[in-house]
Amino acid sequence: MSGTKGSSDDLRSEFDRLDGDKDGHITLEEFRAYYSKANKDDTAISKAFAAIDSDKDGLVTFEEFQRAYKD
Repeated sequence: MSGTKGSSDDLRSEFDRLDGDKDGHITLEEFRAYYSKANKDDTAISKAFAAIDSDKDGLVTFEEFQRAYKD
């Protein structure tokens, strides 16, 4: 949610920071925990997560994350 388009390495680093339990995907809870520390509104966090979770399975994979930031 930095608003910038970065390299794959930058995106991977950001993804890894969000993936709190390091299981290879980001849950809404992990996304919320990360961005609530930055004083982001809960509604905005939920909307951003839903926009990134393109297959709507409740999990954001690196591929979904990468697509969201490269589009």
